[in-house]
Amino acid sequence: MQLFFGDLIPHAPELLAGLGISILITLAAVLIGSPLGVGVYLLRASRLPVLRAIGAAYVEVIRNTPLLLQLYLIYFALPSVGVNFDPITAGILALSVNNSAYLAEIYRAGFEAIPRGQIEAADALGLSRRTTFFHVRLVPALRNVLPSLTNQVILLFLASSIASIVAVPELMHVMMGITTSTFRTIETFVVGGLLYFLVAFLIAGASRLLETRGIRWKVA
Repeated sequence: MQLFFGDLIPHAPELLAGLGISILITLAAVLIGSPLGVGVYLLRASRLPVLRAIGAAYVEVIRNTPLLLQLYLIYFALPSVGVNFDPITAGILALSVNNSAYLAEIYRAGFEAIPRGQIEAADALGLSRRTTFFHVRLVPALRNVLPSLTNQVILLFLASSIASIVAVPELMHVMMGITTSTFRTIETFVVGGLLYFLVAFLIAGASRLLETRGIRWKVA
């Protein structure tokens, strides 16, 4: 068996376009899932048992069911009750919902790591609850959990490949199309794997840069 990557050169624009869509649906899922994750955490941290139960149930149900099942429910099951989404929107929604449950737990770890005395000091200074939440709790909590958030974003980016199941034209979907037309299966998956690796590597590098040159510097 001989490997020949030359057949993939004409498909380079398709691969890059697919990679771009993978990145875009990941960014959309991060932007939607992040505030949703904060909301779920606030439910879990509520003093009202009902709200705590709702938050806990949301996290457990989402974390303990496959992402593929959640995507199928959104794309194939919701139309039966009159709710229709195009493939890209369905993919973004599934990734956002799944992402929010994991982010809620990451946020919880970060918030619980904030010293109680720091919050009491904010109360003693007369800071509003909103100011205390955003400046005394949220920012330090995000700093504490930045490595975990980075891992979650990388996992989310890699999981975006599952959207190919509903014909989202992201990188995996493009790779499958190229293999059927060129029969260069190994070469296509090697190039696609390198593209996934490159983006994940850049995300990790950007996070390390932010951690060492950004957040820590500002806090200090």
